[in-house]
Amino acid sequence: MKIVHVAQYLNPGMGYQENLLPYYQQQLGHEVVLITSTLSSGFNQKAKRKFPAGETLEHGFRVIRLPVWGELKDKFVLFKGLARILEQEKPDYIWQHMPTTLSVRTVCQYKKSHPDVFLAIDNHADLTISIHNRFLKTVYYNGIWKTLLRLWTKPVDLFFGVTPSRCLFLEEELGIDPDKIRLLPIGTDTDHFQPVIDRAQFLASHHLTEDQILIVHGGKMTRDKQVDRIVRAFQRIPNSNVRLILFGSIEDPSLQTLINQDSRVLALGWLNRQDTLTVLIHSHFGIWNTRHTTLLEDSLAAGLPLVLRYYGSTCHLIDDSGLFLYEGSIHEIQEKMQLLIDHPELLAAFRSATQQLGQALSYPAIAQESVAYAQSPGPLAIHQTFMTDRFSDPGYEQYRKIRES
Repeated sequence: MKIVHVAQYLNPGMGYQENLLPYYQQQLGHEVVLITSTLSSGFNQKAKRKFPAGETLEHGFRVIRLPVWGELKDKFVLFKGLARILEQEKPDYIWQHMPTTLSVRTVCQYKKSHPDVFLAIDNHADLTISIHNRFLKTVYYNGIWKTLLRLWTKPVDLFFGVTPSRCLFLEEELGIDPDKIRLLPIGTDTDHFQPVIDRAQFLASHHLTEDQILIVHGGKMTRDKQVDRIVRAFQRIPNSNVRLILFGSIEDPSLQTLINQDSRVLALGWLNRQDTLTVLIHSHFGIWNTRHTTLLEDSLAAGLPLVLRYYGSTCHLIDDSGLFLYEGSIHEIQEKMQLLIDHPELLAAFRSATQQLGQALSYPAIAQESVAYAQSPGPLAIHQTFMTDRFSDPGYEQYRKIRES
């Protein structure tokens, strides 16, 4: 089967879904092509943003970069020649990344002309990471896009939410028929988890010792990520044999001041993907106290137990394998950290359960289901498992959106 992905942006070498899912689908024996723009998303200001039009490779699958007429930055681009390339590639399956993009109209038109093609659209938006201004959110999602999707998307076979609350976003904010919505999460990248250095080398390179407990947090550290709360909570922990490892760009000036106050905090700066995976593999547990990041799935692949803020985009990522935060206060973060530091047997049990969960949410399993849906659109195992009250509680007041406090 020939699978063609359409994504607005591609950041080469990163661990996002558009970098990895096509690779795993290709590993199943399918021919996979990703059509994208000549732009990256620009999430990392130091990274290259513009690329030449034409063909290249990403993890061994073909990438076709098309020029654009323009873009609404971080939202969508206006492709030049997308319809022509679809006719040229003749896909059996089209995977459109994100519903709120103008390329949705193009892929739906292609589906109308080629009704045997399976067309799926996935969604990565929820209320926590979308437009926060209520008026603008109502106009943009509930007005403009809900109307356009109603006009365009009748030919779509299925919509995939990549977390439980992003399934709900499709229904509640964009008006998608719930019978057409399935959970198909961001996966764990099991094939690429080979650390570049062993544990002894890792510890030595960062002046760490085997008896130290390593707590990790990573990503772009802006003020709204509330990383300062993690550092403040850590400063309250009296144990001398613990270290807090932070990696990623620090974009909150006050955070650097806090870091400088405690010699047990290590700030490693921005890491490439291999170095990121190495840090996750060699740490004892990770903590992310606000919204979802694909580093959470990377942590599961590493078997790293997690402390996470509970909401609809993290609720499926702990299964007797870590601890949830419900308030995100400094006291609550300290309490959960101290519990894991003081109970190594609990941490060991969580690591074993995390490894099992990482396999259940692995990209090989997700790629297999993504292909199976083209044959039978009924809910499959991952949806049936994680869209249940064991994991997902839409009645919880912060399920859709984390309260800012």
